[in-house]
Amino acid sequence: MDNKTFFTILIESVGPEQSFIQVFWVWSKHPGEGIEKVLRACARMGIQNALASEADVYDFDSLRDHIVFDEKLDVYLDETRHYFPTGNTFAPPFGILKSCRDSELDYDLIREGFSRSKCEDGIYEVEAVIGKDKLFNTFIELVKRLSSIKVFWLKIASDWEEKGREEFWTNDYLNTPERITDYLTIHANDTILNGHVALTAYCGVGQTNLLVDTHKVIKILTKSAKMQSKMVTGLKRLGFEETSELHSLEYGYYHWHFRPSRSKSRARLVAALKRDGFKAWHPNEQLSIDS
Repeated sequence: MDNKTFFTILIESVGPEQSFIQVFWVWSKHPGEGIEKVLRACARMGIQNALASEADVYDFDSLRDHIVFDEKLDVYLDETRHYFPTGNTFAPPFGILKSCRDSELDYDLIREGFSRSKCEDGIYEVEAVIGKDKLFNTFIELVKRLSSIKVFWLKIASDWEEKGREEFWTNDYLNTPERITDYLTIHANDTILNGHVALTAYCGVGQTNLLVDTHKVIKILTKSAKMQSKMVTGLKRLGFEETSELHSLEYGYYHWHFRPSRSKSRARLVAALKRDGFKAWHPNEQLSIDS
């Protein structure tokens, strides 16, 4: 099919005591479109609490004979379901997903939580792995703990649509938790849900960067030990536990970055950012700690 790729998508249906996995295949323009197409098919099939667990490209000619094509849903599926006792499986935020390829580490190592450290260059760090249902609210609650916000910006990943360059777009009007909340709520598909986009709120106190990176991990980089402690307190009050061994899809796992089907292409997003008052920032302009 023109401009479409064939993807395999493993879904997990989570029940109170028993869950199952089932495999689907779909043609789509990008992974996010395929994932949403499969999840819509699951809803119409009556599969409850379905979530995408793994995805990858697939050779259409390698489909086995027992695979069924549902013309109405426009998906291919293996009708076999593999059941297992429901456990505490980490559900990553929308925008990043494990590949079907075997990874260096066991996926079960990934759990919600956070860690903190201090780098040799005097930068205090906090890193938090948050599940899909809590990422937005957690980020906003931490934004509220910043004493002031000088600027908000988006970073567009260099490998999105194979452009080969990162882009930074800054907006100094988005300088309150309320304005940031409103903007991210209205433009969720192109920001918090887009795995090719990172978000940062910058506070002058401690030259602090509070960001959601493209792996949808929350990170705090600051020169202030007090600011680090403030963010740690915020995470604890939200119910997250500190750990010395934090795992995320960023390291040791093959994974996909993807965007919602109704999100903008890279070029259309840049045009929209310009209309919304964002300005391009270049690396030779000193703005904050590198993030």
